[in-house]
Amino acid sequence: MKKLLLLITAVLIAVGIWCLTQNSASSSTTIQTKLDDVKNFKYYLDKGNDAIGKEMTKLDLVIVEPIEMQQKYIDNAQKSDTLIYGYINAMETDKWNTALYQQLKEDDFYRNKQGEKMYFAEWDSYLMDMTSTHYQDLLLAEIQKQIVQKGLDGVFLDTVGNINSYLPEDEQKWQNEAMLSLIQEIKKRNPDLSVAQNWGFQTLADYTAPYVDFIMWEDFSYPVVGKDKWSLDMMQKLVQIRDKFGTQVMTIGFEDESKSRALAEKYQFKFFYSPAGSYYNSWQ
Repeated sequence: MKKLLLLITAVLIAVGIWCLTQNSASSSTTIQTKLDDVKNFKYYLDKGNDAIGKEMTKLDLVIVEPIEMQQKYIDNAQKSDTLIYGYINAMETDKWNTALYQQLKEDDFYRNKQGEKMYFAEWDSYLMDMTSTHYQDLLLAEIQKQIVQKGLDGVFLDTVGNINSYLPEDEQKWQNEAMLSLIQEIKKRNPDLSVAQNWGFQTLADYTAPYVDFIMWEDFSYPVVGKDKWSLDMMQKLVQIRDKFGTQVMTIGFEDESKSRALAEKYQFKFFYSPAGSYYNSWQ
């Protein structure tokens, strides 16, 4: 009898472990499965209203500014199985976000070899130094407050591409490694939180792909990328990354909607048309 009880206990433990591993595997693959199934998405960075909230429920995925978008519209959209990602400006800090901006220290700002800060007048923002542990801590706290506590499905890290676009080549390695460290810490603290990034294709290829569920390609417009060798080569590289890591590619076209969409579909990229360009404060 005692042996039978021990055997039953062992079987129950084994079944329990199997269920846990299955649940873990399911949770880790669900987000990629959902992203693979995305047919329509929206990138919108302003407040919602009842009409916008209703439209959100009809989409597969929406990127929102979590400081602006009201919680009730987020919750309602998620009840309709809409994936909601919250915008976080990674390599820049916007001056309008005063709660975050006021916490910055001088060492958090990127400075060029002449010791000057890099200011983006169009966005009223500054380029940041990702190697600053203090700045990383601020971002992690912001993600906890604006993304995790509000129950969003993922974090969308904007301006990752600034590393390759604005920094000297001899400084990119350190910033890329710091970006990787940030994303690894995000996943360590929140294993079920999905991570996405905007641009930064080389950063993705060399560093972050194992942790990133989708990458955004803005201005995926046929007049810009349709015949450009660098762009066409990058499309092939992103397909390879997707095949290896499951990283989906979301594209936004600013011009020539039909040809841009056809090009995206050729590579099985997701596509959203934004005639207003990179201005995402209007629901189109």
